[in-house]
Amino acid sequence: MAKKNKKLTKINQKIKKYFNGDPFDVGVTRVGSQTLSELFSYLGIHDIEHTKTSLLKAIRILWSEPDSYIRRDILNFFENEDTIYYGDKQEKITVEKDDKIDSILDELDIKKEEEILLREYLQTLRTKKITPQRAESKLSHIRFELKKEAIQKNVDGIFDIDDSLQFNATFRYQIYEYHFHKILTLNTKPYDYQFLEEKTVEEIVSKIEKDKLHVSEQKQKNIDEFLQNIKEPHPYLSHEEIVKCLRTSPPQTNLKHYLIKTDILEKIIQNYLNLTTINVYDKELILETKTEIQLPYIKQKQNYQLTLHVELDSLLQTIWDGDELNFWEIFEQTQYEYEKNFLKELDELASQCNSYALLLHLNKEELYKKVYEHLLPMLPTNLHVSSKISRKVVKTFIYHIQEELAKRQKEELLARTIRDFKNLFPQARQMRRKLILHIGPTNSGKTYQAMQKLKEADTGYYLAPLRLLALEGFEDLKQSGVDVSLITGEEQIVDEMATHISSTIEMLNFEVDVDVCVIDEVQMIDDPQRGWAWANAIIGTPASEVIMTGSPNVKDAIIELANYLGEELEIIEFERKTPLVLLDKPTNPKDVEAGSAIIAFSRKDVLKLKQQFSKNFDVSVVYGNLSPEVRREEAKRFREHKTQILIATDAIAMGLNMPIKTILFSKANKFDGISQRDLLPTEVAQISGRAGRYGFNEVGYVGGLNYETLKIVKKNFNKELKTISTPFKVMANLEHIKLVSKILQEDSLSEILHFFTKNMKFNGPFRATNLEDMVEVAHILDNYDLSIETKFHLACAPLTLKSPYILGIFEHYVSSLSKQQPIPYNPPKLINRFAKTAQELLRAEDMIKEISLYLWLSYRFDDYFVDIEKVKNYRYILNNYIEESLKQKYFSRECNLCKSVIPMNSRHNICQRCFKKHYRGKKRVL
Repeated sequence: MAKKNKKLTKINQKIKKYFNGDPFDVGVTRVGSQTLSELFSYLGIHDIEHTKTSLLKAIRILWSEPDSYIRRDILNFFENEDTIYYGDKQEKITVEKDDKIDSILDELDIKKEEEILLREYLQTLRTKKITPQRAESKLSHIRFELKKEAIQKNVDGIFDIDDSLQFNATFRYQIYEYHFHKILTLNTKPYDYQFLEEKTVEEIVSKIEKDKLHVSEQKQKNIDEFLQNIKEPHPYLSHEEIVKCLRTSPPQTNLKHYLIKTDILEKIIQNYLNLTTINVYDKELILETKTEIQLPYIKQKQNYQLTLHVELDSLLQTIWDGDELNFWEIFEQTQYEYEKNFLKELDELASQCNSYALLLHLNKEELYKKVYEHLLPMLPTNLHVSSKISRKVVKTFIYHIQEELAKRQKEELLARTIRDFKNLFPQARQMRRKLILHIGPTNSGKTYQAMQKLKEADTGYYLAPLRLLALEGFEDLKQSGVDVSLITGEEQIVDEMATHISSTIEMLNFEVDVDVCVIDEVQMIDDPQRGWAWANAIIGTPASEVIMTGSPNVKDAIIELANYLGEELEIIEFERKTPLVLLDKPTNPKDVEAGSAIIAFSRKDVLKLKQQFSKNFDVSVVYGNLSPEVRREEAKRFREHKTQILIATDAIAMGLNMPIKTILFSKANKFDGISQRDLLPTEVAQISGRAGRYGFNEVGYVGGLNYETLKIVKKNFNKELKTISTPFKVMANLEHIKLVSKILQEDSLSEILHFFTKNMKFNGPFRATNLEDMVEVAHILDNYDLSIETKFHLACAPLTLKSPYILGIFEHYVSSLSKQQPIPYNPPKLINRFAKTAQELLRAEDMIKEISLYLWLSYRFDDYFVDIEKVKNYRYILNNYIEESLKQKYFSRECNLCKSVIPMNSRHNICQRCFKKHYRGKKRVL
């Protein structure tokens, strides 16, 4: 059934082409009675009344049949007829365009041929873009091209891209007993535009004919000199081979010397090298030959294939001149480089494998023997140990040694590890706690009620998922007269009289007991990267009342967690305060109203949509790469109606309360770090819930900008959210890391984290979280002489691993810490008041992340990060710079090579000139 529906959908889409985009039932009303009669004859149906009303009724009934073959036959009829049935509006537009074109052409003094070409061009333009000025400009261009065509006919050639004339000429070849003629393609010198524009056809033709004659004579002279200088007898080529090469050489080439046939080249080179293959390209010769290498530490040789790159023109010159050929030097040099790289890659691979087998104390021979066992079967003929092969070898190596390692480690490690996770939080275990769960959809007041309870408490904690939310919680408590401190990874506003603390969840102090703790967005316990922080907070918060707020699908998981803790749990369910309505039809971008939020799922798409909607609206933008301060300012501009449209990623799904009337999805799929997939029901619900905020809009609307997007949104809009289930992911804390380090006698943080993820077991509903990002950072840290505690703290730093800029800054900080050197902050120079290109904006965003990283590290290594106030001041400057940039309606883009401006909607990252210069004409096989 699914396949049949898919076929019908494709037919429905294809037939719209013949009705100017309208569906069949609408478009078929424009088809005449005669054509409808022919359609029924084509279908083999003759017993029908041939009035238009009857024919339309009958064809609509046939179209509604579930049989896809009937619709396919109807589609075939219209494809064969190849006529588009426009509506009245389209016909009117076409008439208006034709009238406008006729009016402009009547005012021009123009020949018939020019008129035809100019009319064809104007027909391609939109009506409002057809102007006398544009027509005159195009007419000038047409006349110039027609003039060039006339010149080409007279001189029997064509103008090349540089306006030189390319022409064919016949040349004589007299060598040995052979006499023949050959046509070659030549070029004159380029002619400048002014010359071709101002001179008459006759003057230009006269000049070109003289130039052709001069070029041809010079070429014949060169041919004669070349033939006279060929050695006799020739050391490499017979008479027949020489003539064959001359006859078959291409008429036009960039080579300075005559091309020698591949089979002849192979015969010549075979006397010097044991060739397996030979390939001739535009400018080089690629030769492949076999050789062998002695493998280190074992008595075995390995065959491999050596690839030699030989400059073609130089080789041709040597052969034609009859000079001595010497491939030995290039063979030795290439062999040396191949084997040097292989041995280096082999050493790195062996070292990496050895790092997993330190407790086995393998000597070099034992280690390399184990590595060869896994490497040689997958080693390619070119000896290159790629990162993919390296990963596979390491993986299989670890697999084959892990039993032996586990045998030495497991008993001691598990005997000393605290298996019951809740006992890692002694302060919370000593208290009589009550758990309260507020569940409900977005805009249901669950967080508001929790915050009211927090404000009434004598002491309290608010734990937020984002720094932006922690700041809003801080301000909310302060405005209510509560003495409160703000603690986030990169900012601390400490009030010594504070009774309450608002912080990001990772910054929770498990040793400070309070009356009430609010844990916001508790469904984040299921997050693959940060869920451990919510698990830790729920289990370890030292509060008499722990109030959790979240979506309904977290209910069962919290019940199971409460049962594990043996603590009382009260569940309070909330209903949404404003209705949420799903729009039936997609919203055309032209019909988007003020107060709407357009949702995309990448920074690139957000900036493209901003440029599109900035034509008619002032626009705010929000995406994850922006700093919290900028996101907050953009939201404020929208909230205060300084902008009418918000364009955002799913970053608005958490932490930004705005008066959005309508949420419109531009797409309904996203890249989740692994693959491109459709949105999940939880994501649709979380984003959609931002529409119709209570107190601003009585109703919230949700829709899409196209049919495909709306279809996916509809499918997931009312779907029941997937229930969050155990086990919960928990992360190694510092005490775990130190314990594993001691048992394994291992200082490598990456090795310890690998071991924790694979081997650590817990009582209760927990398992060790996947620490891929942390491990990647740990690999960097393991290159420096740092304590395991310092490495752990650094590995928890807020890094954007995809940003080379941030990784470079981080490595600089780590290097300075390892040398115990102070780390100043060097502010970057901002050339303009705002970013003019998307790349400049991205650089500024990375600079803000650099500041966040600096401040985060300064609270943990305050003796070394010495420019805290300077950094805070520059954060203000950079945020203003980014905010000012986002107020601009348009961004340009830079060519990646020459940095010139290219259109924002260009599909490529380089300009046309760089493409022609660097990429056109690469490697053409002869």
